[in-house]
Amino acid sequence: MLYETDPGDLIDFAKRWASLGDAIAEQVEQVVDDPRAAAGQGRADLEVNPNAVELARERLGGLNEGLDQALAEYFDLLAGEPS
Repeated sequence: MLYETDPGDLIDFAKRWASLGDAIAEQVEQVVDDPRAAAGQGRADLEVNPNAVELARERLGGLNEGLDQALAEYFDLLAGEPS
């Protein structure tokens, strides 16, 4: 899978990911791992800051389909929409 990625795209993603900083990156990882928990459904201790996730979506949106889907599901859950 990784070998199918264009090197320039991979470098661009890495730069954008690094620009998020550790705190935001950790929250994005929580969203990817479990969007429901990140949205506060089930385990409130895993709930993440929507502003942090929005910043990540602005910086990383469109670079990875799976990431885009996880972030969209997270925001749908916050809005009370079924995913």
